[in-house]
Amino acid sequence: MRRWLEYVRGARESGRRLVALCYAVFFAGSLLFALYSAAEDGVRRLAGDVQRIELDGARTDAFELLNLEQDGARYRSTSIDPRMELDLSLVSPGSEAIYVRSVTIYFGGMNKDPGEVCVFFKPKPGMPEYDAIYRVWGYKDAQNVYRFALPMGELYGIRIDPAIYSDFQFELERIVLNEPRGLLTRLAPTRPWLLAAAVVPPLAASALYWVFRARERRREKRRSKGKGKA
Repeated sequence: MRRWLEYVRGARESGRRLVALCYAVFFAGSLLFALYSAAEDGVRRLAGDVQRIELDGARTDAFELLNLEQDGARYRSTSIDPRMELDLSLVSPGSEAIYVRSVTIYFGGMNKDPGEVCVFFKPKPGMPEYDAIYRVWGYKDAQNVYRFALPMGELYGIRIDPAIYSDFQFELERIVLNEPRGLLTRLAPTRPWLLAAAVVPPLAASALYWVFRARERRREKRRSKGKGKA
């Protein structure tokens, strides 16, 4: 404990130590958040709030389609803005909100790459439209499976945008809501996390460095004023 306190005190004088300290705090916070998320998700699942829901790609009643033509499990976009809005009354009867922690899409393009796949969500009741602020991008594995992690809490709308091209043809096998995630999966780095790891610790270290320097300057001014009065 003493060594740790000494290291923290030394970080005030060394820029490298300060950056290393900020990275250590960032990684520790990420680990604690992953552990908390896993524990909270487990409690929610035991309570029945979070349930695994699987939707077959050939269903015609699960989503409201916009700019999409459906033929069984095959779809074709008719514009650059195809949308699939989930019917919450189907998966959560009698409730206007649902706990959706993750969306997993099993599908593959038949004639081209989708270019971009994203999921929009409504975190507040009464939102008339989807907002680009509340949008997540997924991780794609080798089997054309897209996995999206959504924020914790009740959601009041889910919309999938499967592509950004017109005449994009794809076959949708299934969509799974709240697919269970292991701790190792939660610890796997995502693109937003990698971006945060590259930006947040250095910025925090820079801000702390200038705060420490400002304090030292104020102390020096006080000392010089005290000597002048003496």
